[in-house]
Amino acid sequence: MIRIKSRALKGNKLNDSDERDILVFYPDHVDHGILFIELAGLNGTPKLNNRFSEIITKLYKNGKIENSVIINPDFSTRFHVNQYMNSPEVGNYEDFIINEIIPEVSEMFHTDKTVLFGKSSGGFGAYNLAVRHSDIINGFADHFGDSCFEYVYIPDIPVAYKYLKNKSIDDFISETSGKSDISDDEIRTLNIIGMSAFYSYNDHGFDLPFDNENGSFKNDVWNRWIYYDPAKNIEKYLNELRRLSIYMDVGLKDEYNLFIGLRTMHSKLLKNNIEHCYLEFNGGHFGNSKRYEFSLPYFVERFKNTF
Repeated sequence: MIRIKSRALKGNKLNDSDERDILVFYPDHVDHGILFIELAGLNGTPKLNNRFSEIITKLYKNGKIENSVIINPDFSTRFHVNQYMNSPEVGNYEDFIINEIIPEVSEMFHTDKTVLFGKSSGGFGAYNLAVRHSDIINGFADHFGDSCFEYVYIPDIPVAYKYLKNKSIDDFISETSGKSDISDDEIRTLNIIGMSAFYSYNDHGFDLPFDNENGSFKNDVWNRWIYYDPAKNIEKYLNELRRLSIYMDVGLKDEYNLFIGLRTMHSKLLKNNIEHCYLEFNGGHFGNSKRYEFSLPYFVERFKNTF
């Protein structure tokens, strides 16, 4: 475990810590290898004894990710979500990753390639950061990441409206931040709050995509959200995508219908003759860390003749 004191996160509005632990997995010897950075889907602190750790240990043991360094940083926020973008309402997580984590850890372990990978919000973050920084990042694994936002977020809006109708956002955050057993509907409400803080912040805070009084949908705010939708902006980044190694997968039973978003991205990549790996599996949205057993070795194989 290493710790980074972040300049980018210093003084963030949520008062989340600017000192972050990073769990590091590495072999006995690394010779200009790959730095893999996991972007978590929901809040999670790095732990040595969990499913993620078991999978990474198994991959090393079986020789699937030799010459690779895998890091699992603490990206938790008070909103319980992170889209890995800069936001004055949450913190400058894009700067933290690009300007601090990658240079420091790459120098520490002498890696030459950098790959981002993650599930759900982490998959979105991997795609978004990779296309925005293809000069620094060499590949990304998007495991059922947020895309086709209309199918992902809109179902949560009525839930958030019910919770926030007679309660301020600050009060709701204060109530949920100290709880160890947050309900599914509270998570859905936090999801809408967190996405608003990343996608539709303003000079005085952030705009929710619905009216607080009557719950009516706000198209002007929604249009700011879908600017970031990978299924809609992927064609904007075709040149960047051609420079990247790409892995994407999604479950056919995904509870957020993300197979629609990933299929849309897949079809647009095919249409534009962009090489990538795309897989569908028989599963839902949760409990799929085993997908890393496919994506990480994919990049090791892709890059093995470039060192």
